[in-house]
Amino acid sequence: MHRFEDLAQRLIEGSLARLLGERLQPQTVLRALAQAIEDARAFDAQGEPVAPNHFWVNLSEQDLAPLEYFHPNLADELAENTRQIMVQMGLRLDMPPRVFLRAVRELGPRQISVTARWIPPDLPVSSTTAQAAQPVPLPRRPFLIVDGRRQIALNHEEVRVGRARENDIVIDDRRVSRHHLALRWQKEMDKFLAVDLGSTGGTRLNGYPIQQCTLEAGDVLSLGGVEIIYGEEFALQSTLGAPQVSDTP
Repeated sequence: MHRFEDLAQRLIEGSLARLLGERLQPQTVLRALAQAIEDARAFDAQGEPVAPNHFWVNLSEQDLAPLEYFHPNLADELAENTRQIMVQMGLRLDMPPRVFLRAVRELGPRQISVTARWIPPDLPVSSTTAQAAQPVPLPRRPFLIVDGRRQIALNHEEVRVGRARENDIVIDDRRVSRHHLALRWQKEMDKFLAVDLGSTGGTRLNGYPIQQCTLEAGDVLSLGGVEIIYGEEFALQSTLGAPQVSDTP
């Protein structure tokens, strides 16, 4: 306990204070990270506690833009701070944590919320089942993590998701409509557009209902309650945390 308290004080007085300046209180950020870790603690097949490895840090638009401008490696540095916290909490890490920064309109200045989850690092990787056209080499190698169990590469300009077998990505869950969602590559924006296809359970993006919206790496889609995480390989690789440092005091 004393080691964790000592680390917390060092982070508050050192790296967090330097990163956040006067925009956010280091104590507030530290508490939010620690609470997210506790809330998302998972257990492996042997029943041992495993630290969450994906973190979504939500800030107001007014705070995030200048923070990222002055600290382009903000996500990396927060990932390393988070790693140190989990080590001091005695949790086992199966991979360095990944941090995604998001601007949330509903949050006011100096407010922060953090959510976390554990996603198996060795998910089976597959492609879509689309056969109508040849795969298209999209930039940044986008993919989906479906319900935390499989990773699917997105290599077509339109990918349809639903319960029916003719979809490119089939999700066999009654909460998902037969034809629930389409992902359409927008060349002019260099992004995927998520479009709800009139589903019964609706589609949410980062907790908010949508009809259509462009996607950013780390976005979480919910199809009637079934979660899908949108990722891009280069963006995920840039938030693997800083180089490992000694954990001994």
